[in-house]
Amino acid sequence: MTEVRLPDLGEINEVTVVDWLRQEGETVVAGEELVEVETEKTTFVVEAPQDGKLALIVKKKGDKARINELLARIS
Repeated sequence: MTEVRLPDLGEINEVTVVDWLRQEGETVVAGEELVEVETEKTTFVVEAPQDGKLALIVKKKGDKARINELLARIS
């Protein structure tokens, strides 16, 4: 299992999960856009760190996440 964590976005401490661009069970490719998150000022897209299957979404739409917090797992 590979963990998908919220990367360091500079001075941003917390984001809100806006939308998952892939669903649990779907195949993903490294570098593919996986989840959209937003801060008070802008929106970012977190990419899949490796090829595999999106096994588990930990942070659901509307959830808050902090830097390095677990978003999902890829098998």
